[in-house]
Amino acid sequence: MKHPRNQEQSKNQSYLIVLVTSVIGLWIGSAFIIMSISPAWGERGTIGDMFGAVNALFSGLAFAALIYTIILQREEIKLNRLEIENNRKELKKATTAQQLSQQALKEQAKQTELTAKINAISTVIGYYNNQIGNANNSNELIEKARQKRKILIQNIDSLIEGLNDSDIDD
Repeated sequence: MKHPRNQEQSKNQSYLIVLVTSVIGLWIGSAFIIMSISPAWGERGTIGDMFGAVNALFSGLAFAALIYTIILQREEIKLNRLEIENNRKELKKATTAQQLSQQALKEQAKQTELTAKINAISTVIGYYNNQIGNANNSNELIEKARQKRKILIQNIDSLIEGLNDSDIDD
């Protein structure tokens, strides 16, 4: 499948070939017409001079078409520059959004890690609570469980104190 731009270029080349062929055909045809109308060279020269004004007209039209083409190209360049600038702005916005998203994910990972630590410590505290509450355990084992539970509770307190107020508000 051809690319749309290649199809357009091919179409423009076809128009150019038809246009050039038509102009050459008219030029050759006019030579035959002039030769058939007037067999004498002097009269042919006079007829040729009559077409001098037409020649100037076509030259002027070609020059005007050239100027118009330059203006169109200039407008196209302006549009391309504007589109490039818009693309740059959009890319900058997307980059900023990506950076903010990445930062939020890092914060979320920190919060998840902290939550996992607190949950793990809470589970161990639950184990020690069971040891303390078990009437079958010795006083020595219960006292060790209380001391270890106290240390774990202090660990949770230090983890919570390490949080910023902004971390808690979110």
